[in-house]
Amino acid sequence: MNEEEARAAELVSKTQIKKDAEDLVSLGKKIADLSQDQFEAMPLGDDLRQAFIVARKLSKGGAIKRQFKYIGKLLRSTDVTLINESMERQLDKDRAASARLHNMEHWRDKLVEQGDVALSDFLLSFPNADRQHIRQLQRKAKLELEKEKPPAAARKIFQYIKELSITD
Repeated sequence: MNEEEARAAELVSKTQIKKDAEDLVSLGKKIADLSQDQFEAMPLGDDLRQAFIVARKLSKGGAIKRQFKYIGKLLRSTDVTLINESMERQLDKDRAASARLHNMEHWRDKLVEQGDVALSDFLLSFPNADRQHIRQLQRKAKLELEKEKPPAAARKIFQYIKELSITD
């Protein structure tokens, strides 16, 4: 390798080092934003865990920035593959929970808007459901919708679907 190629490789290396450092600081910020339960489940060393605990307590801009740079420095000397995998698992759990929530909302809206047609589809998906109870809530929800009242029955439908989803 001649001198010019060595300089080009060095420039790329410095740029790559800076990008990697920024990525690690970004990863640190994502970890700090996790809920307490998610944070405790992360595979972190003692020094790193303490640095995150300090970062979570800080409120001033400059101090937070310095703390995250320190966290990035600690992460550089850590194998982050386990941490990244753990973050992905956390995100997958969040996505699955979000998908379940959207599915329950979809059923609620469908039951309120489509009546008996949606009820038969719902009973196929949830055979343990109480037909009379759902039908009664559907009628109440439709009346509330027509009279522009608060959707109390629709909320009850959602809660009932949630209960059914947990038991299935």
